[in-house]
Amino acid sequence: MDLKEITEEYIGALKYVKEIKREISLRQAPDIVALLGPRRVGKTFLMLKKVKTLLENRKQALYISFDEPGFREVKARKLAELAKKAYPEGRINLFLDEVQEWKDWDANLRWLHDVKDFYIFVSGSSSALYSSEIPYRLRGRYLSKLVLPISFGEIINFELKTFRERGKMFNLLEKYLRWGGFPEVWLYKSREKIVSILETVFYRDIAEKFRVKGLEDLQEVFYFVLANYSNRMTYNSLKRTFSSLGVNIDTKTIIKYIRAIESSFLAFVVEKFSYSVKERMVSPKKIYLIDTCFAHLFEKTLDIGRKMENIVFIELLRRGFKVNYYMDKKGNEIDFLASKNGEKHLLEVTYEDTEEKKKTLREAMKRFKIRTPTIVTWDTEETIRDDGRIIKVIPLWKWLLHKT
Repeated sequence: MDLKEITEEYIGALKYVKEIKREISLRQAPDIVALLGPRRVGKTFLMLKKVKTLLENRKQALYISFDEPGFREVKARKLAELAKKAYPEGRINLFLDEVQEWKDWDANLRWLHDVKDFYIFVSGSSSALYSSEIPYRLRGRYLSKLVLPISFGEIINFELKTFRERGKMFNLLEKYLRWGGFPEVWLYKSREKIVSILETVFYRDIAEKFRVKGLEDLQEVFYFVLANYSNRMTYNSLKRTFSSLGVNIDTKTIIKYIRAIESSFLAFVVEKFSYSVKERMVSPKKIYLIDTCFAHLFEKTLDIGRKMENIVFIELLRRGFKVNYYMDKKGNEIDFLASKNGEKHLLEVTYEDTEEKKKTLREAMKRFKIRTPTIVTWDTEETIRDDGRIIKVIPLWKWLLHKT
């Protein structure tokens, strides 16, 4: 295997790709840099672009995709020999794509890291790598970056100065809610592209990976969860719903399937906020999609509020927040209680703000001693001063563009 030649072939394909510039940078680090996220979100493009830049600056760089079966059984020592054949002297930038497909990937990466001959960048499309396996298996030898679909801020490349630009901005926001942030879906505005991503995730990252035998039952759970994003649900209520539809799936299997959907980065399960672990476990969960383009396949009337809520959730993840939803003893809900660096933030997302939502927010403000909660709306903007506290009401587009 000539790794230089293989790398050049992959880089050559970049000329056929239309670029949407990302606010993500890759830098050399003593430890392994892990790019994690769903399939076809742009991880490979980011890696290849970095390889191209390094080579143009006369740096040593190689790219290997473990989607190619020929590399999946290669041992780390053999890979290192091939890399050193390409670049006999000096430290090499090594880019390893879809590393979860590499047999014994954890032991191989530890070996490559410990020999100190490489700057290592890896990508993976399994959330198991993000949530548990990478920290456990690499034992402190890594830095991770979560790559999400493109943000609204990355789409907007102009400043709002006139009413014409404001009109253009709302047009783009409506398209963003509809088509989401997967690069190829956004560029081609293609329903077929959305279906293709879903089918790839369903068969490769869920059914095949978890060796699911009852595909019909898995499909029922898969599409029901996607169609009912942002709604509260329990595993037992899902079991009852499926039973009423004539589909008999036990609760344990439903939990298994939803965790498999999570592992593919297709959706995120959000728990109710509580200081009690038991209460968090038994309380209803909310599920959000990795991208609103999938909601486009299950569109319902007056669906814009759920899409807005989903987009805010993903943006909170992008900004590094831990996210829960909040519910008071009366059953009144606030969409997000987000925490970061020990500080809590309350956010309510609504197409039109209402007095009832403001009342619930005021009560939560007092409980958590939060002075400046936020209501994200479609187009309303105001500042409400209330007993020394400030409620910020802000349009979705402005909240998305201002990194608060």
